[in-house]
Amino acid sequence: MTRALALCGLLLLLGGCSTAVEQDTKRTSEATPVKPVRAVQVDLDYVYDENPAQEASNLDALVVRMRALRVNTIFLQAFADPKGTGLASALYFPNRHLPMRKDLFKHVAQELASRADVEVYGWLPVLSFDFKGDVAPVLAWNPGSDEAKRDAKAYRRVSPFDEKGRKRIAEIYEDLAENAPIKGLLFHDDALLSDFEDASEPALKAYEAAGLPPSIRTIRDNPDLMQRWTDYKTSSLISFTHELASRARQYRDPLKTARNIYAPIALIPARETWFAQNYGRFCEAYDYTAVMAMPALENIPDAEANAWLRKLVSAASHQPEGLNRTIFELQTVDWRKGERDANRSIPPARIAAQMRLLLDHGAINLAYYPDDFIRDRPSTIALNQEFSPPTD
Repeated sequence: MTRALALCGLLLLLGGCSTAVEQDTKRTSEATPVKPVRAVQVDLDYVYDENPAQEASNLDALVVRMRALRVNTIFLQAFADPKGTGLASALYFPNRHLPMRKDLFKHVAQELASRADVEVYGWLPVLSFDFKGDVAPVLAWNPGSDEAKRDAKAYRRVSPFDEKGRKRIAEIYEDLAENAPIKGLLFHDDALLSDFEDASEPALKAYEAAGLPPSIRTIRDNPDLMQRWTDYKTSSLISFTHELASRARQYRDPLKTARNIYAPIALIPARETWFAQNYGRFCEAYDYTAVMAMPALENIPDAEANAWLRKLVSAASHQPEGLNRTIFELQTVDWRKGERDANRSIPPARIAAQMRLLLDHGAINLAYYPDDFIRDRPSTIALNQEFSPPTD
């Protein structure tokens, strides 16, 4: 959930994709996590500066702040996204396929690990890479025109069924792991397919190979086919992230995995159709599922936000090991408001109160995004008591 989420909004049971189907329900670590996670998702774009002295100052500010908060996990942005579109057109590490804005990720990761004593996860998109049009994009079927076009309101994504695109993305993950001492991967929230996607040619061929009609109209007209199609897409995306983790583990093993998920999926499982995401299967497939516990993002009225958050914790408690495996990620800005709006930053007292509410109702792991480490927003003092992990 980058700044892109505010701009674009929310948008193998049958086989398929190139990795083994049995991986879809296998956690990447056998032991149940027991150390409470306190994570911050950090934009490397805000550390980067053309002036080396300013960049060093920015990094120092980040390290000092993370130490003050006693954070133990950082989800560190590895792709350049200065415009907040969610599309990776450049990266912060040497790689085979995209321009490198600067070789910065490794240095920042090392500084955070050594000076702030945190585990650094590499945060990358799963599908939103700008390969300049020579791979198949995710297309949405339009029932009115019967045409397949890219949804302009959604993330620009490479089709997960395009072999050329899959290979490039896997090599990018491999390059990140080879370059930097990461302890985990955070799979971005762009790994989704709506109930009209994917209508690209490689996708239609994959559906047919899996025993489904190569026609979204035909699939959508039949409830049974619709359910099988949704299951297939959910499994395919999970399987692809396992492939990406496997490529990274060639250089970093053990390696934990976390994946963002939209809150409506956790609250109403039937909405899997909208995104090809499934909370229960995420809890099985990854070390952590980072639920975007963001009331304002979901247009939840302030008066109803606490009840909504309690429902999220309850939903996690009904999953096997759900509370251990779920990170509740709060928002610190209201993206519905313009950047110059003085009320865009959510009051730190409210954020701290939401953290306390989550913990009081059984939550174990907390995170937030974004972090303004230059201007100490949200306030370190305001968050410290609720956010800092419990001592042994």
